Amino acid sequence: MHAGCEVVGNGYDNAIAQVRERLRPVVGELRDDDPDVLVELTAGGRGSLCASPEALPAYLSALDDHPKVGVCVDTCHAMAAGHDVAAPGGLRSFLSSVVKHAGRGRLRLVHANDSKDPVGSGRDRHEVIGKGTIGKDAFRELFVHPAMKGVPVLMETPGVVAEHRRDVRALKRLRTDALAR
Repeated sequence: MHAGCEVVGNGYDNAIAQVRERLRPVVGELRDDDPDVLVELTAGGRGSLCASPEALPAYLSALDDHPKVGVCVDTCHAMAAGHDVAAPGGLRSFLSSVVKHAGRGRLRLVHANDSKDPVGSGRDRHEVIGKGTIGKDAFRELFVHPAMKGVPVLMETPGVVAEHRRDVRALKRLRTDALAR
C-alpha cells in the first residue's frame, strides 16, 4: 500500500495520527499466517508521508513497529522522490538507508522499474528497464545488496507481454552479471 499523504493544511502529525488510529487496529488483528502489510515509499510530492527512508521510523512507530509491517521499495518512486539511484552507488546507498531507518528484515519487496523522468521530478512514470533515467547499472547494485537476500523483485514496466518478457530477461541478465562480479 502506498504510505499516503497529508491533507494540505491538516499537518503531518495529524496524518500520522490517522495512520495510527485507522491502520494500527487492522495490523493488530493480523495472525502469523496472514499476509504482511507492506508500506510502499512514495514518489514524493506535496505532503507525502514516506517519500524517504528517513520518514519510515515515524510511520512504523505509528504502527507500534508491528512485525507484520514491512517496506516495499519502488525504484522509480525513489528516483522521483529525489534519491539519485542512477548515480554510481546510488541504489546501494538508498537501500542501506531503508535498512538503517526501517530496521533489518523490514525490506520485503522491490518494484524494479526504470523512470521516464529525472531525479526529483515527483512524477511516478515507469519505463522499460534500461530505457529510462535510472539505467541498467543501478539494477546490478540492487541484486548484490545484502538486504536483498530472499526479497522478491516485481516489475511494473509499461508495455505488452513481449516487452515484459524482454524486461524479465534484462533483469535476469543484470542479476547474473552482478552476482558474477
